[in-house]
This record gives sequence, C-alpha cells and structure tokens, in this order.
Amino acid sequence: MNRLTNPALSQGLPDFLAHEPGFYSGLMLSQYTADHLIVEQEDLIRACQHTIIPAAADQEDFVSNGHEHRLKNAQILDNAYGILGIEFMAAAQALDFREFTPGRGTQKAREVIRRHVKHLDVDRPLYPDHNAMRNL
Repeated sequence: MNRLTNPALSQGLPDFLAHEPGFYSGLMLSQYTADHLIVEQEDLIRACQHTIIPAAADQEDFVSNGHEHRLKNAQILDNAYGILGIEFMAAAQALDFREFTPGRGTQKAREVIRRHVKHLDVDRPLYPDHNAMRNL
C-alpha cells in the first residue's frame, strides 16, 4: 500500500491513488485501515501463543483454550480478508492509472474488482468499498 499511495515511491501514480485527494484523502485512510488490521493480527497471534496451560500432569494442554483459539483464528481470518481486499482495491485503482494492458489474469482480477467497487473518480468514504472487497 505504501508503494502505491506514496508519490515518492509509486513511479508516477497520483498521490494516494486519487485524481484529487479531498477530505477523504483518496486511499490514504484505506492504508490506515489495512495497517490497523495488521497490528490487530499481531496482537491476536501473540494472545494465542501465550495462553497454553499445561494440565493432567503435563500430559495435555488446558483443553478449554481451543475455543478461545478458534475465536481468535476466526478474527484473524476476517482481518486477513479485509487486508487483502483493501490491497486488491488499491491495485485495481493503480492499474486504472497505467497506460498498458496487464496480463490476462491480472486483467480478469481487475474486472471482478470493478464489478464490486467503482474507480475512485471523486473522493468519497471508502468503508463500503472495504466491506464489499472483504466479502468478495
């Protein structure tokens, strides 16, 4: 996301992948959202690693931790879908600014994304797009 949205790194892409970043700053806040989800992933993973309690004379782990781990894993997976959705959305936006024809697989992925999320012509809140991409 940083390489796509940062004009110093994006090799000619517009600031924050927006025609004119306005109040919502193009995809800058999308990057914040993805970054927050990544930080949350790290917290959830650490919590799972440190909750193993030996039981039954060290023969097994405290079994009730399994349910806690399942809940955390479900959140980790949901976050991963959110992160990937935002990254795919940003990639499609970046491709829209390029003047070349991408490969067949990349083009097909962009077509699928564009059926669910419109190109960011005018700055707008993107949380509905984030949700659409997570669900996709």
